Amino acid sequence: MGPKRKYNVIFRACDIVNAVNKNPRPFNLEKGQLIKLCFLSLVESLKDLDFKIIVLGDKLSEDMIAFFNSFEIELHLGNFGNDASIRETLKIASTIPDDEWIYFCEDDYLHAPNAFRIIDHFLNERDSLFNQKKKLNNLSTLVNLKDKDLFIFPPDYSDRYDPEYRQHSLILLSSDCHWRQVNSVTFTFLTKSSTIKKHFSLFKKSSVKARDRLFSRKLFGRIGFGFWTSSVCFSPVPGLSTHMHRDTMTPLVNWEKLVLEYSAKVEALDY
Repeated sequence: MGPKRKYNVIFRACDIVNAVNKNPRPFNLEKGQLIKLCFLSLVESLKDLDFKIIVLGDKLSEDMIAFFNSFEIELHLGNFGNDASIRETLKIASTIPDDEWIYFCEDDYLHAPNAFRIIDHFLNERDSLFNQKKKLNNLSTLVNLKDKDLFIFPPDYSDRYDPEYRQHSLILLSSDCHWRQVNSVTFTFLTKSSTIKKHFSLFKKSSVKARDRLFSRKLFGRIGFGFWTSSVCFSPVPGLSTHMHRDTMTPLVNWEKLVLEYSAKVEALDY
Protein backbone atom coordinates (compact mmCIF):
# COMPACT_ATOMS: atom_id res chain seq x y z
CA MET A 1 0.00 0.00 0.00
CA GLY A 2 1.33 3.40 -0.98
CA PRO A 3 0.32 6.85 0.27
CA LYS A 4 -3.30 7.77 -0.30
CA ARG A 5 -3.58 10.46 -2.95
CA LYS A 6 -6.38 12.76 -4.01
CA TYR A 7 -7.60 12.67 -7.60
CA ASN A 8 -9.36 15.70 -9.02
CA VAL A 9 -11.18 14.98 -12.26
CA ILE A 10 -12.01 17.91 -14.54
CA PHE A 11 -14.43 16.47 -17.09
CA ARG A 12 -15.08 18.70 -20.10
CA ALA A 13 -18.45 17.99 -21.73
CA CYS A 14 -20.39 19.37 -24.70
CA ASP A 15 -23.31 17.42 -26.18
CA ILE A 16 -23.96 19.82 -29.08
CA VAL A 17 -20.85 19.12 -31.17
CA ASN A 18 -20.77 15.50 -32.33
CA ALA A 19 -17.05 15.40 -33.20
CA VAL A 20 -14.63 18.27 -33.75
CA ASN A 21 -12.55 16.26 -36.24
CA LYS A 22 -15.60 14.65 -37.95
CA ASN A 23 -14.25 11.19 -37.12
CA PRO A 24 -17.27 8.84 -36.86
CA ARG A 25 -18.27 7.39 -33.49
CA PRO A 26 -18.05 3.62 -32.94
CA PHE A 27 -21.13 1.44 -32.38
CA ASN A 28 -23.37 4.15 -33.92
CA LEU A 29 -23.45 6.13 -30.67
CA GLU A 30 -24.92 9.60 -30.56
CA LYS A 31 -22.90 12.23 -28.69
CA GLY A 32 -25.32 12.40 -25.76
CA GLN A 33 -25.24 8.62 -25.31
CA LEU A 34 -21.48 8.62 -25.59
CA ILE A 35 -20.97 11.26 -22.88
CA LYS A 36 -23.16 9.36 -20.42
CA LEU A 37 -21.38 6.05 -21.05
CA CYS A 38 -17.92 7.62 -20.78
CA PHE A 39 -18.75 9.57 -17.63
CA LEU A 40 -20.30 6.57 -15.88
CA SER A 41 -17.31 4.40 -16.79
CA LEU A 42 -15.00 7.03 -15.29
CA VAL A 43 -17.01 7.27 -12.06
CA GLU A 44 -17.02 3.49 -11.63
CA SER A 45 -13.28 3.23 -12.26
CA LEU A 46 -12.64 5.67 -9.38
CA LYS A 47 -14.39 3.55 -6.74
CA ASP A 48 -12.47 3.09 -3.47
CA LEU A 49 -10.20 6.07 -4.23
CA ASP A 50 -10.24 9.60 -2.83
CA PHE A 51 -11.60 11.74 -5.65
CA LYS A 52 -13.57 14.82 -6.60
CA ILE A 53 -15.24 15.37 -9.97
CA ILE A 54 -15.72 18.77 -11.53
CA VAL A 55 -17.77 18.82 -14.73
CA LEU A 56 -17.27 21.77 -17.04
CA GLY A 57 -20.43 21.85 -19.12
CA ASP A 58 -20.25 23.76 -22.40
CA LYS A 59 -23.66 24.57 -23.88
CA LEU A 60 -25.20 21.48 -22.27
CA SER A 61 -28.75 20.35 -22.99
CA GLU A 62 -31.27 20.20 -20.12
CA ASP A 63 -31.19 16.40 -20.26
CA MET A 64 -27.41 16.34 -19.87
CA ILE A 65 -27.54 18.81 -16.97
CA ALA A 66 -30.08 16.57 -15.24
CA PHE A 67 -27.84 13.54 -15.86
CA PHE A 68 -24.78 15.17 -14.29
CA ASN A 69 -26.79 16.49 -11.35
CA SER A 70 -27.69 12.91 -10.44
CA PHE A 71 -24.05 12.40 -9.35
CA GLU A 72 -22.06 13.94 -6.49
CA ILE A 73 -20.10 16.43 -8.58
CA GLU A 74 -19.35 20.12 -8.89
CA LEU A 75 -21.00 21.40 -12.08
CA HIS A 76 -19.74 24.51 -13.89
CA LEU A 77 -21.96 25.64 -16.76
CA GLY A 78 -21.21 28.13 -19.51
CA ASN A 79 -21.12 28.96 -23.19
CA PHE A 80 -17.38 28.54 -23.71
CA GLY A 81 -16.43 26.97 -27.02
CA ASN A 82 -13.63 24.43 -27.28
CA ASP A 83 -10.59 26.67 -26.74
CA ALA A 84 -12.12 28.71 -23.92
CA SER A 85 -13.31 25.56 -22.16
CA ILE A 86 -9.70 24.31 -22.06
CA ARG A 87 -8.61 27.59 -20.50
CA GLU A 88 -11.43 27.30 -17.97
CA THR A 89 -10.16 23.87 -16.89
CA LEU A 90 -6.71 25.39 -16.39
CA LYS A 91 -8.22 28.11 -14.23
CA ILE A 92 -9.89 25.45 -12.09
CA ALA A 93 -6.66 23.46 -11.93
CA SER A 94 -4.76 26.49 -10.62
CA THR A 95 -6.88 26.38 -7.43
CA ILE A 96 -6.08 22.74 -6.60
CA PRO A 97 -3.34 22.02 -3.98
CA ASP A 98 0.09 21.26 -5.41
CA ASP A 99 0.35 17.71 -4.07
CA GLU A 100 -2.98 16.54 -5.51
CA TRP A 101 -3.41 14.89 -8.91
CA ILE A 102 -5.53 16.26 -11.75
CA TYR A 103 -7.12 14.17 -14.46
CA PHE A 104 -8.19 16.35 -17.37
CA CYS A 105 -10.75 14.27 -19.25
CA GLU A 106 -12.61 14.97 -22.47
CA ASP A 107 -16.11 13.59 -22.80
CA ASP A 108 -15.42 10.84 -25.35
CA TYR A 109 -13.04 8.53 -23.47
CA LEU A 110 -14.46 5.22 -22.26
CA HIS A 111 -12.66 3.72 -19.24
CA ALA A 112 -12.11 0.12 -18.25
CA PRO A 113 -13.52 -0.73 -14.78
CA ASN A 114 -10.04 -1.22 -13.33
CA ALA A 115 -8.49 1.87 -14.95
CA PHE A 116 -7.78 3.99 -11.88
CA ARG A 117 -6.96 1.05 -9.64
CA ILE A 118 -4.11 0.13 -11.98
CA ILE A 119 -3.04 3.77 -12.36
CA ASP A 120 -3.00 4.13 -8.57
CA HIS A 121 -0.83 1.01 -8.27
CA PHE A 122 1.60 2.43 -10.81
CA LEU A 123 1.92 5.66 -8.82
CA ASN A 124 2.46 3.65 -5.63
CA GLU A 125 5.28 1.73 -7.31
CA ARG A 126 6.89 4.50 -9.35
CA ASP A 127 9.83 5.07 -6.96
CA SER A 128 11.01 1.50 -7.41
CA LEU A 129 10.16 1.51 -11.13
CA PHE A 130 12.08 4.74 -11.70
CA ASN A 131 15.06 3.75 -9.57
CA GLN A 132 18.31 3.26 -11.50
CA LYS A 133 20.96 1.44 -9.49
CA LYS A 134 23.49 1.51 -12.29
CA LYS A 135 23.96 2.82 -15.80
CA LEU A 136 24.47 0.34 -18.57
CA ASN A 137 25.87 0.98 -22.02
CA ASN A 138 22.40 1.84 -23.20
CA LEU A 139 20.98 5.29 -23.96
CA SER A 140 17.63 4.47 -22.35
CA THR A 141 19.27 4.18 -18.92
CA LEU A 142 20.53 7.77 -19.17
CA VAL A 143 16.99 9.09 -18.71
CA ASN A 144 16.68 9.92 -15.02
CA LEU A 145 12.94 9.44 -14.55
CA LYS A 146 12.94 10.62 -10.96
CA ASP A 147 13.89 14.13 -12.08
CA LYS A 148 11.02 14.45 -14.53
CA ASP A 149 7.42 15.58 -14.17
CA LEU A 150 5.18 12.55 -14.66
CA PHE A 151 2.16 12.38 -16.96
CA ILE A 152 -0.12 9.40 -17.57
CA PHE A 153 -2.11 8.98 -20.78
CA PRO A 154 -4.63 6.15 -20.15
CA PRO A 155 -5.46 5.06 -23.75
CA ASP A 156 -3.16 3.12 -26.06
CA TYR A 157 -3.51 4.63 -29.52
CA SER A 158 -3.51 2.03 -32.27
CA ASP A 159 -1.51 4.17 -34.72
CA ARG A 160 1.57 3.88 -32.48
CA TYR A 161 1.96 0.37 -33.91
CA ASP A 162 1.98 1.50 -37.55
CA PRO A 163 5.47 1.11 -39.08
CA GLU A 164 5.77 4.82 -39.91
CA TYR A 165 5.04 5.85 -36.31
CA ARG A 166 6.93 3.19 -34.36
CA GLN A 167 9.87 4.40 -32.30
CA HIS A 168 12.11 3.33 -29.43
CA SER A 169 10.75 4.03 -25.95
CA LEU A 170 11.12 2.91 -22.36
CA ILE A 171 8.98 -0.02 -21.20
CA LEU A 172 8.19 -0.50 -17.50
CA LEU A 173 6.39 -3.33 -15.69
CA SER A 174 4.30 -2.53 -12.64
CA SER A 175 2.59 -5.21 -10.55
CA ASP A 176 -0.37 -5.49 -12.93
CA CYS A 177 0.43 -3.66 -16.15
CA HIS A 178 3.07 -2.79 -18.75
CA TRP A 179 3.75 0.91 -19.35
CA ARG A 180 5.20 2.44 -22.49
CA GLN A 181 6.76 5.86 -22.76
CA VAL A 182 4.90 8.04 -25.28
CA ASN A 183 5.61 11.48 -26.68
CA SER A 184 2.15 12.73 -27.61
CA VAL A 185 -1.17 13.03 -25.79
CA THR A 186 -4.51 14.74 -26.24
CA PHE A 187 -6.13 17.07 -23.71
CA THR A 188 -6.97 13.97 -21.65
CA PHE A 189 -4.16 13.18 -19.23
CA LEU A 190 -3.23 12.82 -15.56
CA THR A 191 -0.51 14.78 -13.78
CA LYS A 192 0.15 16.59 -10.51
CA SER A 193 -1.36 20.00 -9.85
CA SER A 194 2.12 21.43 -9.26
CA THR A 195 3.12 20.31 -12.77
CA ILE A 196 0.21 22.18 -14.34
CA LYS A 197 1.19 25.33 -12.46
CA LYS A 198 4.83 24.91 -13.47
CA HIS A 199 3.91 24.77 -17.19
CA PHE A 200 0.78 26.92 -16.98
CA SER A 201 1.75 29.40 -19.71
CA LEU A 202 2.52 26.54 -22.12
CA PHE A 203 -0.85 24.88 -21.55
CA LYS A 204 -2.63 28.20 -21.95
CA LYS A 205 -0.82 28.86 -25.22
CA SER A 206 -1.69 25.33 -26.39
CA SER A 207 -5.38 25.97 -25.75
CA VAL A 208 -5.50 28.26 -28.81
CA LYS A 209 -6.93 26.01 -31.54
CA ALA A 210 -6.59 23.10 -29.05
CA ARG A 211 -2.98 22.34 -30.01
CA ASP A 212 -2.16 19.30 -27.89
CA ARG A 213 0.83 18.69 -30.19
CA LEU A 214 2.38 21.95 -29.00
CA PHE A 215 2.63 21.05 -25.33
CA SER A 216 3.38 17.40 -26.15
CA ARG A 217 6.37 18.44 -28.24
CA LYS A 218 7.64 20.88 -25.61
CA LEU A 219 7.19 18.55 -22.64
CA PHE A 220 7.95 15.11 -24.11
CA GLY A 221 10.10 15.88 -27.15
CA ARG A 222 10.08 14.21 -30.56
CA ILE A 223 13.30 12.55 -31.75
CA GLY A 224 15.10 11.06 -28.77
CA PHE A 225 12.21 12.06 -26.54
CA GLY A 226 12.84 11.84 -22.83
CA PHE A 227 16.54 12.72 -22.86
CA TRP A 228 16.36 16.53 -22.92
CA THR A 229 12.81 17.23 -21.80
CA SER A 230 11.43 18.19 -18.39
CA SER A 231 8.65 15.63 -18.39
CA VAL A 232 7.92 12.01 -19.19
CA CYS A 233 4.63 10.36 -20.12
CA PHE A 234 3.55 6.72 -19.93
CA SER A 235 0.59 4.87 -21.41
CA PRO A 236 -0.61 1.47 -20.18
CA VAL A 237 -0.40 -1.54 -22.49
CA PRO A 238 -3.11 -2.70 -23.08
CA GLY A 239 -4.77 0.67 -22.63
CA LEU A 240 -7.10 1.44 -19.73
CA SER A 241 -9.33 3.74 -21.76
CA THR A 242 -10.13 4.39 -25.37
CA HIS A 243 -10.80 7.50 -27.41
CA MET A 244 -14.19 6.71 -28.88
CA HIS A 245 -13.31 7.40 -32.52
CA ARG A 246 -13.30 4.50 -34.94
CA ASP A 247 -9.77 5.11 -36.20
CA THR A 248 -8.09 5.40 -32.80
CA MET A 249 -9.65 2.71 -30.62
CA THR A 250 -7.37 1.14 -28.01
CA PRO A 251 -6.62 -2.42 -29.21
CA LEU A 252 -6.99 -5.75 -27.37
CA VAL A 253 -9.96 -4.68 -25.22
CA ASN A 254 -13.57 -5.64 -25.87
CA TRP A 255 -14.98 -2.11 -25.82
CA GLU A 256 -18.28 -3.16 -27.39
CA LYS A 257 -18.96 -5.37 -24.37
CA LEU A 258 -18.30 -2.46 -22.04
CA VAL A 259 -20.53 -0.17 -24.13
CA LEU A 260 -23.39 -2.64 -23.75
CA GLU A 261 -22.81 -2.99 -19.99
CA TYR A 262 -22.68 0.74 -19.36
CA SER A 263 -25.63 1.39 -21.68
CA ALA A 264 -27.77 -0.85 -19.46
CA LYS A 265 -26.55 1.00 -16.35
CA VAL A 266 -27.30 4.41 -17.88
CA GLU A 267 -30.80 3.28 -18.83
CA ALA A 268 -31.38 2.16 -15.23
CA LEU A 269 -30.50 5.59 -13.80
CA ASP A 270 -33.35 7.63 -12.35
CA TYR A 271 -32.78 11.33 -13.02
